[in-house]
Amino acid sequence: MSGIVNLSLSRRRLLAGVSAGAGVLVLGLSLPVRPARAGSASPATVNAFVAIAADGTVTVQSPFVEMGQAVYTSIPMLVAEELDVPMSAMRCVQAPHGPAYKIMFGNSVRFTGGSLSVRSSWDPLRRAGATARAMLVQAAAQGWNVPASECTTDRGDVVHAPSGRRRGYGELAAVAAQLSTPAEVTLKDPRDFRLIGQPVRRLDSAEKVDGSAVFGIDVRAADMLYAAVRQSAVVGGAIKSFAADAVLGLPGVIAVEPIPNGVAVLADGHWRARQALEQLPVEIDGPDGETFDSEAWLARMRARLDDPGKVAEMRGADAAAVVAAAERVVRADYDAPLLAHATLEPMNCTALVRERRCTVWAPNQGADFVAEIAAQITGLPIESIEVLTPFLGGGFGRRSTLDYVVQAVTLANRYRGRPVQVLWSREEDIRRDHFRPLGTARLRAALDGDGMPAAIHITAVGDGPMRRHFAMFMEDPALDESVIEGLVGQPYAIPAARVDYVYEPLPVQIGFWRSVGNSLNAFFKECFIDELAHAARRDPVEYRRALLGAAPRFRRVLDQAVQMSGWRGQAWLHEDGSRRAHGVALHESFGSVVAEIAEIAIDADRVRVHKVWCAVDCGRVVNPAHVIMQMESGIAFGLSATLGERITIEGGRVGQSNFDDYPILTPAQMPAIEVAIIDSGAALGGAGEPGTPPIAAAVCNAVFALTGTRVRSLPLAGWKLGCKACAPQVA
Repeated sequence: MSGIVNLSLSRRRLLAGVSAGAGVLVLGLSLPVRPARAGSASPATVNAFVAIAADGTVTVQSPFVEMGQAVYTSIPMLVAEELDVPMSAMRCVQAPHGPAYKIMFGNSVRFTGGSLSVRSSWDPLRRAGATARAMLVQAAAQGWNVPASECTTDRGDVVHAPSGRRRGYGELAAVAAQLSTPAEVTLKDPRDFRLIGQPVRRLDSAEKVDGSAVFGIDVRAADMLYAAVRQSAVVGGAIKSFAADAVLGLPGVIAVEPIPNGVAVLADGHWRARQALEQLPVEIDGPDGETFDSEAWLARMRARLDDPGKVAEMRGADAAAVVAAAERVVRADYDAPLLAHATLEPMNCTALVRERRCTVWAPNQGADFVAEIAAQITGLPIESIEVLTPFLGGGFGRRSTLDYVVQAVTLANRYRGRPVQVLWSREEDIRRDHFRPLGTARLRAALDGDGMPAAIHITAVGDGPMRRHFAMFMEDPALDESVIEGLVGQPYAIPAARVDYVYEPLPVQIGFWRSVGNSLNAFFKECFIDELAHAARRDPVEYRRALLGAAPRFRRVLDQAVQMSGWRGQAWLHEDGSRRAHGVALHESFGSVVAEIAEIAIDADRVRVHKVWCAVDCGRVVNPAHVIMQMESGIAFGLSATLGERITIEGGRVGQSNFDDYPILTPAQMPAIEVAIIDSGAALGGAGEPGTPPIAAAVCNAVFALTGTRVRSLPLAGWKLGCKACAPQVA
């Protein structure tokens, strides 16, 4: 069946199958590389396995998962560039878990997120290709009995120009695999790149179009058990008891089992399991004490906005003191709600535990973490755990939290010898999400006589996913960088700047959401900059330009977006009769600078975003087509949250459960998007997330330009915007 994979297909067989044909050889390349994190004392190491078949097909094992961001093309591009083969010869599969593939943070961890995949791979994967190329050249030179220095390569062949001889990589792979790995290789001068910097077509497009691509939800096997799960619908609650006898006689039902955080019904098909689960009598034990209410908790957080907190950044004089003594101060409070990830493919995992081996098929963002979980549950050594990562039907940070894996492996461990597939319903997926945290911030600025900021003081109150999930990487245990990222290190030339962080732990599950803290803080910061421009009676673009005199990279990006959009600082009457306005936002995240300008109109209190212009400087670009796709995707993701997404919790119960009450962006709401890439020559930045943060501020700043209504709380749904104050100044 198209799109279905049998569980007997292991990674090793897959690798061989991709390279179809006899003579497949794997070159295990142990390569020293520079640490991914600046300041690391010890070098990182990567094993890049390059399989070369007799027909010249090259298969690369990617350390990072494919969840729509096109790493299964970008990673092979890095190898192919240095190996000197055309992309038509390249294939890509997922690398296994294990220390050989931990190429991030000084060889301590590997996960897919933080827009780090290509940035982390830039050096080691290019070296993998260059090393394989050197070995193939040496193999050919030995066979011809000529110096290797006389040999060159040309798109999958080794060439000896003096004699006119040529041999394909497939012919040479067997000999090359026996050679010693060279200690040093020379990488290409960027001026000689053939692939890097070019818009290369994705390698996974065909299988995703014809339906043969395998996602976690597609996994099937004989004798499989299908598990539908139910977890407590109350924050802090648990499943107290359930009446298994009420459903055990239903068709196909095999068992009812307790699982971490809930209960599972196992059947011979998912639909039967889910139908039985809906009929299962369950008693829920609520939390001790007062139940969680998101609005009440936000009020609690707001009450702490003047607390001193932890100083996250201090530049120049003490901004708090400057603001307190200033005659002219602008102050504003902003907040953003809990958000779900709402991945198209709900959480799922399939596991098979045998006496001496455990195999897990899990859409995930960290295979090593999956392996560790499986080893802990089964008691098997980590070497006996195999993790297979299919395509992800959306990640956005949600699949870095592996509660669904725990459930599947727990059940499979009880039913050893039978594969068990856990598949969450959409309702479970939303209600039991690890939400983007609720956040609020107070921003204060002292203005000088010209209306320019002499000092800015920001207090952010909240909780962050770093503390919850990756506390071991926090440089300061008291400072969760995921809460204040995007507020510190801003490019604006303000003489005194201070950012305080007030920790207010949230009693709900929280996790990483696309662009993490930047998704909140760009909204807070960039809307506030617009407020300052308005107070100074200055055009928002010109105000920013005046503050960017010492940041030419940011200024170039802003100017590019302005040029593309034909920026209009005042609202105007469009030829279709609608009143329209522009809004602007500029933000750096994950090493990339993005400026976005949104053009909006308002119809019956509903914001209609007609177009978004996006300029991005992400340093050197591997594949510009992918960068454009990711900017478009990030804008759509952020716009969806801006317009209508919000998780509310009342009486401890999540108020949303499906797309009818948690609306995501529809095709009719999708604006036209125009993207321009600026190649500044800077170090590689990310592409998967930086498009998301600026869009909320750009849209909300346009709302103010059009209506005079300042939006300081998201989403826009529910705001009474109208056109009663539409465009006090209409050009």
